[in-house]
Amino acid sequence: MTTSEKIRENLLVKGLGRPVALNAVDWKIRQDHPSASISEVQDETLEVIRTLVDDGLFTLGAVRKHRFVRSKRSLDRSMHRISRRYVGHYDRPEGWMFAAWMKLTDRGEQLALSLEQRVFDSYRDSWAGNDRCESLVTHDFSARDIAALTQLRAQVADWRQEGDLVGRAAA
Repeated sequence: MTTSEKIRENLLVKGLGRPVALNAVDWKIRQDHPSASISEVQDETLEVIRTLVDDGLFTLGAVRKHRFVRSKRSLDRSMHRISRRYVGHYDRPEGWMFAAWMKLTDRGEQLALSLEQRVFDSYRDSWAGNDRCESLVTHDFSARDIAALTQLRAQVADWRQEGDLVGRAAA
Protein backbone atom coordinates (compact mmCIF):
# COMPACT_ATOMS: atom_id res chain seq x y z
CA MET A 1 0.00 0.00 0.00
CA THR A 2 1.39 3.40 -0.96
CA THR A 3 1.60 6.37 1.38
CA SER A 4 -1.13 8.14 -0.61
CA GLU A 5 -3.46 5.17 -0.17
CA LYS A 6 -2.77 5.13 3.59
CA ILE A 7 -3.52 8.85 3.81
CA ARG A 8 -6.77 8.41 1.85
CA GLU A 9 -7.87 5.50 4.07
CA ASN A 10 -7.02 7.44 7.22
CA LEU A 11 -9.06 10.43 6.06
CA LEU A 12 -11.99 8.20 5.12
CA VAL A 13 -12.11 6.66 8.60
CA LYS A 14 -11.58 10.09 10.17
CA GLY A 15 -14.63 11.32 8.25
CA LEU A 16 -16.98 8.84 9.95
CA GLY A 17 -19.46 10.90 11.93
CA ARG A 18 -17.93 14.31 11.26
CA PRO A 19 -16.62 16.50 8.44
CA VAL A 20 -12.85 16.73 7.89
CA ALA A 21 -11.22 20.15 7.79
CA LEU A 22 -8.48 21.25 5.41
CA ASN A 23 -5.98 21.45 8.27
CA ALA A 24 -6.52 17.74 9.06
CA VAL A 25 -5.48 16.82 5.52
CA ASP A 26 -2.43 19.10 5.68
CA TRP A 27 -1.46 17.70 9.11
CA LYS A 28 -1.76 14.07 7.97
CA ILE A 29 0.42 14.70 4.93
CA ARG A 30 3.06 16.55 6.99
CA GLN A 31 3.10 13.59 9.43
CA ASP A 32 3.59 11.04 6.66
CA HIS A 33 6.15 13.17 4.76
CA PRO A 34 8.19 14.95 7.46
CA SER A 35 11.02 15.90 5.09
CA ALA A 36 8.72 17.33 2.39
CA SER A 37 8.93 21.00 1.50
CA ILE A 38 5.96 23.28 2.08
CA SER A 39 5.10 23.32 -1.62
CA GLU A 40 5.23 19.50 -1.75
CA VAL A 41 2.88 19.27 1.24
CA GLN A 42 0.53 21.79 -0.35
CA ASP A 43 0.54 20.01 -3.71
CA GLU A 44 -0.13 16.63 -2.08
CA THR A 45 -2.88 18.09 0.14
CA LEU A 46 -4.69 19.62 -2.81
CA GLU A 47 -4.27 16.43 -4.87
CA VAL A 48 -5.65 14.22 -2.08
CA ILE A 49 -8.67 16.48 -1.65
CA ARG A 50 -9.31 16.59 -5.41
CA THR A 51 -9.09 12.81 -5.85
CA LEU A 52 -11.26 12.04 -2.82
CA VAL A 53 -13.98 14.36 -4.11
CA ASP A 54 -13.51 13.35 -7.75
CA ASP A 55 -13.82 9.66 -6.76
CA GLY A 56 -17.17 10.43 -5.15
CA LEU A 57 -16.03 9.61 -1.61
CA PHE A 58 -16.30 13.13 -0.15
CA THR A 59 -18.17 16.28 -0.96
CA LEU A 60 -16.74 19.77 -0.37
CA GLY A 61 -18.39 22.46 1.68
CA ALA A 62 -18.24 24.53 4.82
CA VAL A 63 -19.33 24.17 8.43
CA ARG A 64 -21.68 26.88 9.61
CA LYS A 65 -23.44 26.87 12.97
CA HIS A 66 -22.20 23.30 13.58
CA ARG A 67 -23.77 22.04 10.34
CA PHE A 68 -22.12 21.00 7.09
CA VAL A 69 -23.23 23.06 4.10
CA ARG A 70 -22.41 21.49 0.75
CA SER A 71 -20.68 23.68 -1.82
CA LYS A 72 -22.63 24.46 -4.99
CA ARG A 73 -19.46 25.29 -6.93
CA SER A 74 -17.85 22.93 -9.42
CA LEU A 75 -14.87 20.92 -8.21
CA ASP A 76 -12.44 22.98 -10.31
CA ARG A 77 -13.79 26.26 -8.99
CA SER A 78 -13.79 24.98 -5.38
CA MET A 79 -10.22 23.73 -5.71
CA HIS A 80 -9.12 27.08 -7.15
CA ARG A 81 -10.70 28.89 -4.17
CA ILE A 82 -9.14 26.47 -1.66
CA SER A 83 -5.74 26.70 -3.34
CA ARG A 84 -5.82 30.50 -3.32
CA ARG A 85 -6.49 30.63 0.44
CA TYR A 86 -4.36 27.65 1.41
CA VAL A 87 -1.26 28.34 -0.67
CA GLY A 88 -1.58 32.12 -0.63
CA HIS A 89 -1.88 32.39 3.16
CA TYR A 90 0.04 29.34 4.36
CA ASP A 91 2.10 31.48 6.74
CA ARG A 92 -1.17 32.45 8.50
CA PRO A 93 -2.90 29.12 9.32
CA GLU A 94 -5.93 30.81 10.87
CA GLY A 95 -6.71 32.11 7.38
CA TRP A 96 -6.95 28.66 5.77
CA MET A 97 -7.27 25.91 8.42
CA PHE A 98 -11.05 25.80 8.22
CA ALA A 99 -11.47 27.31 4.75
CA ALA A 100 -12.66 23.98 3.36
CA TRP A 101 -14.39 20.94 4.80
CA MET A 102 -15.07 17.50 3.37
CA LYS A 103 -17.98 15.28 4.30
CA LEU A 104 -18.31 11.62 3.39
CA THR A 105 -20.78 10.71 0.69
CA ASP A 106 -22.87 7.55 1.10
CA ARG A 107 -20.33 5.70 -1.02
CA GLY A 108 -17.45 7.11 1.04
CA GLU A 109 -19.16 6.14 4.28
CA GLN A 110 -19.63 2.55 3.10
CA LEU A 111 -15.95 2.33 2.18
CA ALA A 112 -14.88 3.94 5.47
CA LEU A 113 -16.99 1.51 7.48
CA SER A 114 -15.46 -1.45 5.64
CA LEU A 115 -11.96 -0.07 6.26
CA GLU A 116 -12.76 0.43 9.93
CA GLN A 117 -14.11 -3.12 10.19
CA ARG A 118 -10.97 -4.47 8.51
CA VAL A 119 -8.82 -2.68 11.10
CA PHE A 120 -10.94 -4.06 13.97
CA ASP A 121 -10.78 -7.59 12.55
CA SER A 122 -7.03 -7.38 12.11
CA TYR A 123 -6.57 -6.06 15.64
CA ARG A 124 -8.86 -8.70 17.12
CA ASP A 125 -7.17 -11.50 15.19
CA SER A 126 -3.72 -10.37 16.29
CA TRP A 127 -4.77 -10.42 19.96
CA ALA A 128 -6.63 -13.70 19.64
CA GLY A 129 -3.57 -15.25 18.09
CA ASN A 130 -5.53 -16.60 15.12
CA ASP A 131 -2.46 -16.25 12.98
CA ARG A 132 -0.35 -18.47 15.24
CA CYS A 133 -2.71 -20.84 17.10
CA GLU A 134 -1.46 -24.05 15.49
CA SER A 135 2.14 -23.39 16.43
CA LEU A 136 1.30 -22.68 20.10
CA VAL A 137 -0.51 -25.94 20.89
CA THR A 138 2.31 -28.34 21.68
CA HIS A 139 1.00 -30.01 24.82
CA ASP A 140 -1.67 -32.65 25.17
CA PHE A 141 -3.69 -32.26 28.34
CA SER A 142 -4.30 -35.35 30.43
CA ALA A 143 -7.47 -36.05 32.41
CA ARG A 144 -5.52 -35.10 35.55
CA ASP A 145 -4.59 -31.69 34.10
CA ILE A 146 -8.20 -31.05 33.08
CA ALA A 147 -9.41 -32.00 36.58
CA ALA A 148 -6.93 -29.56 38.13
CA LEU A 149 -8.08 -26.79 35.79
CA THR A 150 -11.74 -27.52 36.60
CA GLN A 151 -10.97 -27.37 40.33
CA LEU A 152 -9.11 -24.09 39.88
CA ARG A 153 -12.03 -22.63 37.90
CA ALA A 154 -14.46 -23.60 40.74
CA GLN A 155 -12.14 -22.03 43.33
CA VAL A 156 -12.00 -18.76 41.35
CA ALA A 157 -15.80 -18.75 41.12
CA ASP A 158 -16.00 -19.15 44.93
CA TRP A 159 -13.59 -16.26 45.40
CA ARG A 160 -15.72 -14.09 43.12
CA GLN A 161 -18.83 -14.87 45.18
CA GLU A 162 -17.01 -14.08 48.42
CA GLY A 163 -15.72 -10.85 46.90
CA ASP A 164 -19.25 -9.91 45.82
CA LEU A 165 -20.56 -10.58 49.33
CA VAL A 166 -17.78 -8.48 50.88
CA GLY A 167 -18.48 -5.72 48.37
CA ARG A 168 -22.22 -5.78 49.10
CA ALA A 169 -21.60 -5.82 52.86
CA ALA A 170 -19.30 -2.83 52.60
CA ALA A 171 -21.85 -0.92 50.54
